[in-house]
Amino acid sequence: MSSNDDLRRRWRTTGRPLGDASIIRLLAAGMLLAAVALVVLLARPQALPDFSAWPAGPERKARFVEFMQPLVAAETARVLRDRRRLVSIAAAGEPGWRDRRWLRALGESYRLDPETLSGDELLATLLLRVDAVPMSLALAQAAKESGWGTSRFARKGRNLFGQWCYEPGCGIVPRARGEHATHEVQVFSTPRESVASYLQNINTHPAYRDFRLARAGLRASQAPLSGLVLAEQLQSYSERGSAYVDEIKQLIRFNDLEEFDGDTDA
Repeated sequence: MSSNDDLRRRWRTTGRPLGDASIIRLLAAGMLLAAVALVVLLARPQALPDFSAWPAGPERKARFVEFMQPLVAAETARVLRDRRRLVSIAAAGEPGWRDRRWLRALGESYRLDPETLSGDELLATLLLRVDAVPMSLALAQAAKESGWGTSRFARKGRNLFGQWCYEPGCGIVPRARGEHATHEVQVFSTPRESVASYLQNINTHPAYRDFRLARAGLRASQAPLSGLVLAEQLQSYSERGSAYVDEIKQLIRFNDLEEFDGDTDA
């Protein structure tokens, strides 16, 4: 960025001196253009690495985990930051107006209707919903649902967890979709957006209520959040039910994914 003196010298050679106000306007215009360029850049769909460039096996798996682990960690940290505030509010007793307003907004973002819940009910329900999914479980499901990042839905839609959507044009139509089915495989702008949607799905969908209760039980007993334990509650994630759960647990064990289960205390 040019200094004010540089700008003055540049304009002085033309015989048109530039005052401080004009310099400020020029600098502000430059910053605005840079901001617009950044927004445009961030709005572009971000492609996955081409995991098929590595041979199937340990190297491809390592590359996939290396790519996914920071994304899951970043979204988990965001969830746990909110959870820590929830725990603090619960410990403090009656929340103040700022905390009540925050609780209502958080409740809406977690698909709750604060108008139908008392303050205690809202807080208790949020404590069930706003929590981590073990890293090992998230990695195993991403590997299973995306074929270690090589599936058509992962490559074209940045969808790593097989999430569906139901509005026409919201995603990619599966080739084997039934005649009367209307679902599509959702398209995301970034892989991290897919991770955020996965956590939101696990933490809010009625089908995973038993998962959330089991997780709360681990919290109550001060046990670590285990992907192998909590995978048992994901039979509804796939039409294959218990067979799907067995495959997820096998992925965790065979690939030593539990070693990635870090600190999820909140």
